[in-house]
Amino acid sequence: MPHIDALLPLYPDTATRRTLFELSLVHARTDLAAIRQAIAIGDHTDARQQVHRAKGTVSFLRTDAQALQPLDALTEALRDQDLGRIAQAYPAVEACLLDLEAALLRQLEETHGA
Repeated sequence: MPHIDALLPLYPDTATRRTLFELSLVHARTDLAAIRQAIAIGDHTDARQQVHRAKGTVSFLRTDAQALQPLDALTEALRDQDLGRIAQAYPAVEACLLDLEAALLRQLEETHGA
């Protein structure tokens, strides 16, 4: 569950909030695309690095520790170069990042209306 609302007092003006949401959205989308690409070409080292980067984005914007579990599972599978586990773990990572993207888009809509 995103805890973006908890961050709002740290960014009191609308322009700064918008920048936060826009940059976070770019990071979430870029992270997902980079993870997807690295896995597709079998570059497990790069995929692990990209998952680490995504973990930073997710941990900043989410409160639930469970949000990091799919990222950790994919990291372990990539480290072990276990193709079966990678295939199993990836959909949950994608869902996590897409959920974050949707939450950021909602915040941008709300900020735009402010």
